Amino acid sequence: MDTKILKAFGVFLIFFVLLIGGLIVYDNLTKVEVLKNDHLADVTHDEKKNNIYIFWGNGCAHCEELRVFLEDNPSLWTKDYQIFSFETWKDEENATLMDDVLAFLDRENEGTPTILIGDEVIVGFSSSSEEKFKTILEQQKNNDYDALEEFKNNKEKN
Repeated sequence: MDTKILKAFGVFLIFFVLLIGGLIVYDNLTKVEVLKNDHLADVTHDEKKNNIYIFWGNGCAHCEELRVFLEDNPSLWTKDYQIFSFETWKDEENATLMDDVLAFLDRENEGTPTILIGDEVIVGFSSSSEEKFKTILEQQKNNDYDALEEFKNNKEKN
């Protein structure tokens, strides 16, 4: 009798380990990585989607909250947007880009995360700002204005 119980427990344990392993693999395969270290040359445009630009800092707690929120809620943005994210605390080129784009928009650099969506500039993120962020995503999805594209065009003219 003890052998049957031990075998059943062994089979259950193997099944459980395989299930957990499968879930981890599935999660990693389907996860949308939001905060990368893009550069201006990485920015592309999709006719069916607008761009979101995130200037973030490696180690920034509010940036991490934003990352978790966006990765946990891909249905809020993946249909209408693509994200380009620029790490600014350790990447001097991206830090300069952030300063230059904000100056072009007549804005001060107020820290990270700084998010550009259409003609909206959002500074900071926390769980208390999630609803406001969702509203902006909804309002801006049909706005063709692209601040970074305007910045690049202006830079090329000058």
